[in-house]
Amino acid sequence: MFALFIVMGVGRFAYTAILPLMQAQAHVTNLMAGYLASSNYVGYLIGAFAVGTVSWFQRHRLRVYQWSICINVLTTGAMAVAENPWIWYCLRAVSGLASGFVFVLASSMVLDELARRQRSRLSGVFYGGVGAGISVSGLVVPVFGGIAGWRGAWLGLMVVSILIGIPAILWMKDAQNSSQTDMFPLRDLLSNYLTKAYFPWLVLAYGLEGLGYIITGTFLVALATATPALHRFASYIWILVGIAALPSCIVWAYVAHRWGHITALVAAYLFQALGVLLPIVVPSAMGAFLGSVLFGGTFMGITTTATTLGKSLRSRDGSQAIGLMTGVYGIGQVLGAVGSGVLAHHTGGFVLPTLMASGVLFLGAVVLMLGKVMKV
Repeated sequence: MFALFIVMGVGRFAYTAILPLMQAQAHVTNLMAGYLASSNYVGYLIGAFAVGTVSWFQRHRLRVYQWSICINVLTTGAMAVAENPWIWYCLRAVSGLASGFVFVLASSMVLDELARRQRSRLSGVFYGGVGAGISVSGLVVPVFGGIAGWRGAWLGLMVVSILIGIPAILWMKDAQNSSQTDMFPLRDLLSNYLTKAYFPWLVLAYGLEGLGYIITGTFLVALATATPALHRFASYIWILVGIAALPSCIVWAYVAHRWGHITALVAAYLFQALGVLLPIVVPSAMGAFLGSVLFGGTFMGITTTATTLGKSLRSRDGSQAIGLMTGVYGIGQVLGAVGSGVLAHHTGGFVLPTLMASGVLFLGAVVLMLGKVMKV
């Protein structure tokens, strides 16, 4: 939980809360904002693919995990020191690389151990670290930003990450032998009709999730700040996203166990599509808050459910499956960040990219249902 707090809640998503400060004080344009976001996701993509394909990372996964947390913390603080946009791009890319390493390796180690103990439904607690990081960053950024501007926000988050990072590094253990046996049998999680052939459909839908969610996940606070009716609620909106994300993985794990993984994923995609759309079609506090709850309450739940399902479908090579899924998800994030930045630059805001994001998420739900109906 502490690891995901650092590399995802802060290393990835704190940028969303700090971006309006950087646009106002450091003259970051919408186009530059998209490139900064995409550089982080390119690093994340490379890290996820590397972990999933290079066996060395699996043999030394605890050590790589530990060093990657340290790198993520350092690059967070270094953002406050640098002034050149190209250095920012490099720092965000290295931070994303470390995030990709930690997310895949931590997921692999934790899911292996939970499966060994037959406690796989507790995976939702682990992924709740992302929501905790988002909530805390949403609270910290306005405080440190008010004291020392955008630089103070980055430095404040580095201090928080150091405090959280000490137990994240010291307490993590790796029962390496648990990954060598099939501790995640299909019958524990999947309906009879679902086979390994469903995996490509899942990967495609997960890539669409990366493309659709990242636009709101990166630019929600900037969108709210630029919308007169939502301006004064901007910081609260992001905190609410984190609060909703905290229990979401546990909730969706229960839904998946009760009604099936595909049903849970389809419902989550549709709720998220609605949540992304609401701040646009209902530009009021009610629309923004409800949209934030729907968005925050689904994006990590989708990650939990999808990666658990993917690891089950490919139980013999679960780490590679998670690496592939995370990599395709990363491709979607890069395309979404760059595309939305370019569109925002030419249209003067993030309304059109947000509308397109909602459509992409709906398409992801369709893909999940098609794979189920075709029973390939």
